[in-house]
Amino acid sequence: MTKGHVIIAGPRTYASIPEFAFENRTIREIRSDNEPADVLAQFPDRVVFVGGGPPVWAAYAPFIQHWDVTRLPYDGEADRWFDPVWLVALGNA
Repeated sequence: MTKGHVIIAGPRTYASIPEFAFENRTIREIRSDNEPADVLAQFPDRVVFVGGGPPVWAAYAPFIQHWDVTRLPYDGEADRWFDPVWLVALGNA
């Protein structure tokens, strides 16, 4: 799905991306001090996928036009939560 496109991701997600993934897509690490609009402006006319956890999703939610939310069959404790408010954040951009 991301092949040939751009992935921006927070540090922990970026560190987990396997080496082979860098061959067919542009992948950039983002930090909390990066302004989302400035980061996205670096990739005009490109499809940008946002990877990360809640802090990344909260910062980029106003710019996201389509959410692909993956649900895993998992029944244990969770350390990350997806806030449904992010799904309607586009109107706030």
